[in-house]
Amino acid sequence: MQIPMILTAVIGLLMIIEFFFPMPASVTSLNVTLRSFVTIISATALILGTIVLTIFHTKKVGTRGSEWYYSIVYVVAFVVTAGLGVLNVRDTTFLWIYNNMTSPIGAALYSLTAFYITSAAYRVLRARNWNAAVLLVCALVVLLMLIPIGAILFPPVVPLGEWIRSFPSGAGFRGMIIGTSLGIMGLGVRVFMGRQKEHLGIREERRDSE
Repeated sequence: MQIPMILTAVIGLLMIIEFFFPMPASVTSLNVTLRSFVTIISATALILGTIVLTIFHTKKVGTRGSEWYYSIVYVVAFVVTAGLGVLNVRDTTFLWIYNNMTSPIGAALYSLTAFYITSAAYRVLRARNWNAAVLLVCALVVLLMLIPIGAILFPPVVPLGEWIRSFPSGAGFRGMIIGTSLGIMGLGVRVFMGRQKEHLGIREERRDSE
């Protein structure tokens, strides 16, 4: 199990060092080849995931499992769409399925996200204390700035909302990005040192010390 961890550390270091220091042409060519392998492996994983998902739903239809009728919808949609795509991806029927079924479903999922965000904002934006009151006022100012009627009814919200987005909100967002980057760096160090093995399919059981 040490060989995969050593390979992960070496490949990761090669990828990182290339962005900070000039490397020989051979190393740069090796990195390009490794990135090509990443693309190939990702495509293979997508195909494998599709096959496994199709087998799961097919078995579910055969055994009449729970809510098996949804599996029928998946199997029929997969067979029709995949068949038309393999025959001719530019076929009008295939494009009709994408434009009139896939795109509206994606738009519906995104619209549902707006309702979840509104519900979460309703629960969060309550003036229970002065901190929550400041958050509520800033949120209202930014919302009024973004909607057209808000700028018409309350013109001062436009420069005030831009200031909030540019300075307090921008500073907080940068702090969040910095914190996330540090966390990713820490995770990368753990992977290089062999302390993080889950990506290799290795899970160590932790035993509480008596």
